[in-house]
Amino acid sequence: MKDFFKFMLASMLGFILISVILFFIFVGLVASLASFADKKEVTLEPNTLLTIKLDKPVYDRAPKDPMALFSPEGWDLNQSPGLNDILKNIEKAKNDVNIKGIYLDMGYIPTGLTTIREIRQALVDFKTSGKFIIAYGEVYTQLAYFLASVADKVYLHPNGAIDFR
Repeated sequence: MKDFFKFMLASMLGFILISVILFFIFVGLVASLASFADKKEVTLEPNTLLTIKLDKPVYDRAPKDPMALFSPEGWDLNQSPGLNDILKNIEKAKNDVNIKGIYLDMGYIPTGLTTIREIRQALVDFKTSGKFIIAYGEVYTQLAYFLASVADKVYLHPNGAIDFR
């Protein structure tokens, strides 16, 4: 009877150790696949517009942690952009000959005034290249209109609204 319990506990311990090791291998595989997913090469055709839609919170930096894809709600493949990425892409668009302008898809912007001010300043710098900026929105909040005020043309949906407080 003593040997039975000894072999049973040894088997249980082995099963638990293998389960833990396989779990970490699985997490490593998922993390490596997620990190390779970001390395997509983008080619632009002539007369391309850069579309900026700020419908998610903008953080100072985009998370580089592949485990950030895991959330309680499930996979979040459309991560919130980082302010550093937005500013870097506006600067790239300024110097890219294939990009003719920027299209701002406006609406409710769930971020703060300081972040919007940084983006607006980058858009002012973008306009020094001689390229245009167009803003369109169905509803403009005060923050969204502040950002859109840098555009050459600001369009509002015919049934839209402007929310100034």
